[in-house]
Amino acid sequence: MTNTMITRIVAVLLGTVFLVGCGQGTITNGEAQLVSDESSAAFLDRMADQKAVTQNDAMRGMVMLLDGADAFDTFQDRVTYLQSVSVVPTNWNLDASKSLTRGQLAYMTYVASEMSGGVWLVVAGPSQRYCLREMQYRGVMGKGSLWSSVSGMEYVSTMGRAAVYKQEHEVPDAAGDLPSEY
Repeated sequence: MTNTMITRIVAVLLGTVFLVGCGQGTITNGEAQLVSDESSAAFLDRMADQKAVTQNDAMRGMVMLLDGADAFDTFQDRVTYLQSVSVVPTNWNLDASKSLTRGQLAYMTYVASEMSGGVWLVVAGPSQRYCLREMQYRGVMGKGSLWSSVSGMEYVSTMGRAAVYKQEHEVPDAAGDLPSEY
């Protein structure tokens, strides 16, 4: 094979990767519902005990972070709303029953709490990878893999810190407290 052929093959492969990444996502189990009269405190208490947070529960939490309450009946309704406010990209493949990944949580939390990021986030816009790195740098999320599932305790901790950041523009310490000047 010549260098020209190798270059063309690499270009085609890279082009395919970028085009596939920019397509329209899918939503599976859009009719899935959660307990309708669950308060924020009851929701977070239930989340803390889960081994892995589902995408359905995660979307409810994001709506609560943005609006203070979840007025939606289905997973599809929550996703549609979160897409309309750019918290969830339209090219994500979502399934109400699947586990939330750390990259998805970082992306949604970064956008929902209106954080400003490092140079790459400003230049290229948010991505799961760079949002996770920013959230780890700021102490909002702990170290871990982009694709690993989010435990209930990690979810509650991240959402709590994001809620404080949204109000105070400061990330609380590990104990959940703001610096002493607050």
